[in-house]
Amino acid sequence: MVETPHRIYLAESPVRGCPALFLDRDGTLIEDPGYIADPDEVRPIPGVAAALGRFRAAGYALVVVTNQSGIGRGLYSWADYDAVAARIETLFAADGVVFDTVLACGHSPETDPPCSWRKPAPGMIREAAGLLSLDLSRSLLAGDKLSDLEAAAAAGLPRAVHVASGQGAAVRAALAGWRAAIPLDLVDDLSALSP
Repeated sequence: MVETPHRIYLAESPVRGCPALFLDRDGTLIEDPGYIADPDEVRPIPGVAAALGRFRAAGYALVVVTNQSGIGRGLYSWADYDAVAARIETLFAADGVVFDTVLACGHSPETDPPCSWRKPAPGMIREAAGLLSLDLSRSLLAGDKLSDLEAAAAAGLPRAVHVASGQGAAVRAALAGWRAAIPLDLVDDLSALSP
């Protein structure tokens, strides 16, 4: 049996018709040990849940868009991904945070032709916008990699946020040469972010 290369999780009662805070997962929401396949390795980045609560209170949907190339590379399975995702959901729910939708692309960057969902492509952002009737003109994306920021620009979002957590510190120097088509905020991690 061939599994689909994508996953979509939709909350029981997602918010709709509003702006969204799009979020990368590894290195932005949780620590990034590299190809996380074990739920026991999930470590939320301190202060992130409080920041997400501020966005929820301001009327934003919370949408996770995550590349999971470890699946396409055969390093772990969708079952492993699902177990990690369930652990993340449980840990953030304990702090009152519910993600409205979570989208994952299991393709590797070597996939030819490139997948329209895999960041830097905007496919996951556009899919979520369609599912929840999101207002992209008032939305933003936060991530630690250049591909996150490029996906935000490709989707036409008006703002992106680069976090120095995860791989962000190593990427930060390269951002000086990136000609962003959209405003870019630089923060240490999501705990510093407000709507």
